[in-house]
Amino acid sequence: MGAFRRIHTLSVLLSLCSHPVLSLHGLSEFGLLVDCWFVEEGGGKGSFPNSIIQDPALMLFRTIPYRNGEEEELPSDLDLTLKPGMFFDVRDYLRITAHSGLKPPRDPSEKPQCEINKYSPQESSVRWASELTEDERTPAYRSSTWFCSHLQTFDHSFSVASVHRVTSGPRGVEDTSPQQTSVVLNVFTSTPSVKTELRRDILLDCGFAMDRKTGFAVEWRYQFKGSGHLVYAYNGAKDRVDAAEEGTEMFFYELHSHGNASLLIRNVHMGHEGSYICTVYMPNLHAQQTIDLEVSETPKLVLSPDPLYLAPWQEHTVQCEVSCYYPLDVSVSWVRKKAGGNGSAEPVAESWLSGHRNNPDGTYNVTSFIAVNPAWGDHDTVYTCYVDHVSVKSAVRRSITLKVAGAVGPSIDNAIGMFICAFILYGTLKFFYWLFTEKVYPLIVNSVDEAKEKRS
Repeated sequence: MGAFRRIHTLSVLLSLCSHPVLSLHGLSEFGLLVDCWFVEEGGGKGSFPNSIIQDPALMLFRTIPYRNGEEEELPSDLDLTLKPGMFFDVRDYLRITAHSGLKPPRDPSEKPQCEINKYSPQESSVRWASELTEDERTPAYRSSTWFCSHLQTFDHSFSVASVHRVTSGPRGVEDTSPQQTSVVLNVFTSTPSVKTELRRDILLDCGFAMDRKTGFAVEWRYQFKGSGHLVYAYNGAKDRVDAAEEGTEMFFYELHSHGNASLLIRNVHMGHEGSYICTVYMPNLHAQQTIDLEVSETPKLVLSPDPLYLAPWQEHTVQCEVSCYYPLDVSVSWVRKKAGGNGSAEPVAESWLSGHRNNPDGTYNVTSFIAVNPAWGDHDTVYTCYVDHVSVKSAVRRSITLKVAGAVGPSIDNAIGMFICAFILYGTLKFFYWLFTEKVYPLIVNSVDEAKEKRS
């Protein structure tokens, strides 16, 4: 179902558009009413369309079980300004639209993004899903009309792709009545976009729900800059792993009992960054979600020399070593704040950067330099290096304090040190004085007295 990949790409563009508000707001009593776009490809040569056609549409997801225990008929006097066939009355037996992010928004700008496409059931060609059509419990439904939809919350915190089977009877070209559909398969994620640091374990969330018990298969593929490969493949009907990239894991009990098709990636490295496509197959049908994984690493800062002691008018280069960050783009700036005064900081106008250097793990290093030529009044000036990077919400910073030799008298630390040294020296002299007067001197006196007595 290549249409779902196009849906993901088109969603941002289409959500910027708007279409007339219909006088159908009373329908929200029946369930979740969502403004959508019906998207299809225009005619072209070969497999390439020459245009994309998009029409306003509405989807009403019925609340099930029904409010009064039975399905209520929609009003017959609906003021439809839609093209025929663009209003979808959906029976969501799987109740995926009960997600909190899909509740009616208070702010009109917080509407979910919604797109609808035509869909054609077909047998899968991949070996882990090709055997599913042998399951006689699920008919092919080739004679029915099918649609697929993609619904995403305004804050991109939840996304669901659904396969719908039309349950209403044949309709004419000008028939404006709602098309009744039933959701057969939902594939959803609560992590359409994930950020992680290096060497962490990350869980890519993917779940599914089917309207009947039947065989299924799950496939995870990786795509990045036009290339891709298979990451994981599991045949649920045969309970067989057909492919598993090293360092990846699925949880089979959760998979079979709760439809949890999430993928665990251990010890994330740079090569894991990209898009992951979770595809769930059931006989003749499949739907998918795309999860974007972004790897980032916060820069580490070291200032040198530290401590910074300089003689007056002794120009010296101070450097800020920015290391182990990813991705490449980084911004480095300096400010200085003099002691006393109004306490305001001023930017250091002149600084320069080294070239970026690569580390074995794929992270980068860069060094920023400034020249410091202090005067007497620059004593205790604080220099701060700021680094802005996508991995942090606010800039990372490190500071260093300039000490100008001879700018002031001994510091408190120096005075304390001198006092301690003097105290130790005094104690040492006192000890030797006591030793001499109490021990050595009496011995000398006694020896002299004994010598005198012998001579006498």
